[in-house]
This record gives sequence, C-alpha cells and structure tokens, in this order.
Amino acid sequence: MNAPEVVRRYAATLLETAAETQVLDQVQQDVEGLGATLEQSAELVEFLTNPLVDSQVQCRSLEELFSGKVQTLTLNFLLLMSQRRRAHLVPQVLEAFLELAEERAGVMRAEVLTAVELSDAQVEQLRTRLAAYVGKEIRLQVRVDQGLKGGVVARVGDLVLDGSMATQLERLHKRLAGD
Repeated sequence: MNAPEVVRRYAATLLETAAETQVLDQVQQDVEGLGATLEQSAELVEFLTNPLVDSQVQCRSLEELFSGKVQTLTLNFLLLMSQRRRAHLVPQVLEAFLELAEERAGVMRAEVLTAVELSDAQVEQLRTRLAAYVGKEIRLQVRVDQGLKGGVVARVGDLVLDGSMATQLERLHKRLAGD
C-alpha cells in the first residue's frame, strides 16, 4: 500500500471512530492543535519521523506530552501509529484528517494568491463569491505572491481560477492577434 493511501486510511479511521464515539469536534480541535505544535517544533517532527527511535520510547514520550491534554481517542491513535511504526506519517495523517472533516462538514479549502495584501472586507467578499461559485462553505487561506503583477489566483480543490494580470494580458494578446 502506498503512503498516500495509508495516510488517507488512517485519517478516515480516526474520523469515523471520532464520529461514532461522538467526540469529533474535540478530536478535530486536538488535530488542529497537534498540527500547530508540529509546525512549531522541528524537534518533535524529527522525533516522530526518525526510524531509529524505538516505538516504546515514542509511546512513552507521546503519553508524557499529551496525556490529559488531548482526547483519549486522539492519544490512543498517536500511540497506535507509533506502535505500528507509522509515526513518521502523523503530520500527513493530521492534514488528511482535517481535509476529510471539512469535506464531511461541506467545507472546501481554498488558497488565494494575490499581488497585494487584502483587507478583511476584501477577503470576506472573496470568500462569499467563491462559496457561491462552488456551492459550499469556503475555508480561505490568502497569501501574497510577489511574483504576481496584479489580480488574484484562486485554487479550490482541483479548480484553478486565474484572474492574474499576466493571464488577462495573455488572453487579450491572443484575441488581438486573432488566435
């Protein structure tokens, strides 16, 4: 089984189990918090992804770090991954879990690249328009890309909406050239 398939299965199993035991919201909060912790701690990522670290040592450390701070299901899931020598996949599983949870809730992630910083009102207007376009609630991540001369490029799932200045000029050039 390839890594993306394993990641998705672990994420789906955690999601289903959390939903069945009615702790989905708490587990989702745990997963978001764990993701943020991993982003801030290169040492923890190294500890989880290092194949030379014994799984029993990983389990003890995970229990010390997270016992009483996360749902029992979340902790047991981390321990299971460590015991099965899959701890190196934890960051990817957490990300996949969040995507599946959002999909289940009817929320889509969108990434928007802009040439300049957008105001809160502009971000909200963009979110509203994207939501109307795809028919789902949108979780929006906006980043400034200095490479854009102007305009916006939005990625929603597999859909790319390119309203960048470069693309608009290219289209205009083709129309004027008669292509």
